Amino acid sequence: MGISHMTATPLETVLFIIFGAVAIAGALSVILARQVVYSALGMLVNFVALAAMYIMLSAEFLGIAQLIVYAGAIVVLFLFALMLVGGRRPAEQGRLSPGFAAAGGALAVIFLAEIAYLVARMTGVAGARGTVTPEAIAQTGHIQLLGATLLLDYILPFELASVLLLVGIVGAVALARARRRSQEE
Repeated sequence: MGISHMTATPLETVLFIIFGAVAIAGALSVILARQVVYSALGMLVNFVALAAMYIMLSAEFLGIAQLIVYAGAIVVLFLFALMLVGGRRPAEQGRLSPGFAAAGGALAVIFLAEIAYLVARMTGVAGARGTVTPEAIAQTGHIQLLGATLLLDYILPFELASVLLLVGIVGAVALARARRRSQEE
């Protein structure tokens, strides 16, 4: 079965490229910023740009969920955790060993080769069409179809994500308690 692509208007293509560049700039600021708070703000920029791209791709629910859950709740939670454990810069550590640097470089080259391969195969911004037709969406609704797919077809990854979030919360509480105990002693 062949992959069919939707055609995008020139304005949509330009906006998609702009939002993609903003998302990449936000992601780069997350890993390149020297202050942890600036990294959190870069993550916020990345999440907002991704939400805009979701909305452009007619996934309005995902775009709004991205804004509420990630740009809102996760970044605020991250900033609160920074305030709790202290957002100071960690002590200077030595350089990476040459083996780690070489492994990281090799993984980066492999990752960029994969991206180049995927971009070379793409012919449009819209990507592949799914099995759900616009008529089915109009009849049932975006959110109902998303909910049915998420809770029927993808229930295991959905539940694993909830367990991962729970582990993160328990870990944050454990770190906060350990720090409080060490300060009291």
